[in-house]
Amino acid sequence: MIALTVTLISFLGMSLNLAFSASLMQPDWALALLLAAILAHRHNWIWVLPCTFLHDVILHWSFGSSFIVMALIPLAMIYFDRHLGPGIPQRVVIMAAAILSLVAWGWAMQAILLTLCLCVPVWYLLTGLYAKATA
Repeated sequence: MIALTVTLISFLGMSLNLAFSASLMQPDWALALLLAAILAHRHNWIWVLPCTFLHDVILHWSFGSSFIVMALIPLAMIYFDRHLGPGIPQRVVIMAAAILSLVAWGWAMQAILLTLCLCVPVWYLLTGLYAKATA
């Protein structure tokens, strides 16, 4: 149920990006939600990666850097968890690297910071929801 909700809200976010991109500064809603979902639970890559691919095709008209970075996140999380142990600093570095992929698309720094500010509380919320689901 969490996956469906995040997917639908990310599609709504893509719609907002397409509708108001020229008139106001806004975050990349879909990327922030999908990134938060994969950081909250690395096994979400099964549905996050196809949504990220659609995100790149719809918003950027290409198979782009956001998808490639998001595809590397589960592998990086496995590597960091094995060598350093699961922890927030590793996840924050991964989150920053993924959000910085927006620079390749020419996003303004304010929009990138807004995306970061949206991703952190959603990541916190989804982590709590997944913790309740397993308990």
